[in-house]
Amino acid sequence: MSRLRTIIQNQFGRHWALFKFGRQLRLTVDNTAALSKNDIILVTCLRNELFRLPFFTDYYRKLGVRHFLIVDNDSNDGLLDWARNQKDVSVWHTKESYRASNFGMEWCNYLLRKYGCGRLCVTVDPDEFLVYPNMETRDLRDLGEFMKNEKRDALHCVMLDAYGAGPLSQAGYATGEDPFKVCPYFDRDGYVQEARIDTDTYTRGGPRMRVYNRNSPQNSPALNKVPVVWWRWTYRYTSSMHDIRPRRLHKVGNDGRPAITGALFHFKFLASLQDKAKEEMHRKEHYNASAEYRKYVDTQDPVFFCDGLSVAYESPEQLIRLGLINRGNWF
Repeated sequence: MSRLRTIIQNQFGRHWALFKFGRQLRLTVDNTAALSKNDIILVTCLRNELFRLPFFTDYYRKLGVRHFLIVDNDSNDGLLDWARNQKDVSVWHTKESYRASNFGMEWCNYLLRKYGCGRLCVTVDPDEFLVYPNMETRDLRDLGEFMKNEKRDALHCVMLDAYGAGPLSQAGYATGEDPFKVCPYFDRDGYVQEARIDTDTYTRGGPRMRVYNRNSPQNSPALNKVPVVWWRWTYRYTSSMHDIRPRRLHKVGNDGRPAITGALFHFKFLASLQDKAKEEMHRKEHYNASAEYRKYVDTQDPVFFCDGLSVAYESPEQLIRLGLINRGNWF
């Protein structure tokens, strides 16, 4: 009985915490009336990322996303003007602290609880692009139904940092461009996995470890994420999409069956990164007082391409051959 009481108290506390963060959001573009019961939704939190959104939204629309729920952390790049012309986009504005909201995750958790329960939900940053087995012929609805049949609520992914062939300054990006063409390369190998009680598997590697954290690899960012979830009201992200509760959602394949997994291509390494990093260094709203962004500022025009390690992305089949994602039983 005491355990049940503790669970109820924890859920009650979570409810009021989400209520507090929900009150920080002001709905400025409202198309939620168009949402239907079975729509797949995408939730993202951003600041001044409008230049990414035209290709980002088109990419996920083609995969089957029917509505985009955007938390706008006080952008000044014309986001609202763009969003008002998108019938499948709703925007919530806030000037509150990104850091105090657990780096935006509590705002996302609020929207996921309010709009996501019973739906397949994709939660990603605007520079992250989902890749999964069979995606050339099967959309997210097909993937979701397969997950349901497998009794898996979550799709686990490895984040693959993408980059160009030359120095960072040469990776210029114009609105509407395909980032896979601007930054076609990723590390085929060199990833390190660590077993942890809280997240099951903690993954590091890629250019952020070998370029920015080569002297302290233990400080390189996590590359394990859980971006696709059949959402329930008791679910919540605790550390970006790296960590989700309840913990059982971190179990990838402990039932004896091979589990399907995917990848998130991460397009951070554009020429605009230096200016973005300087701004975030000033704001200090990111993890560890934006220490990772200091490394971006201090490393002058790095080259990420490495012969024998860097390969151009071709297809999900390529990632399966490299052992980076898994088809599971989905044929």
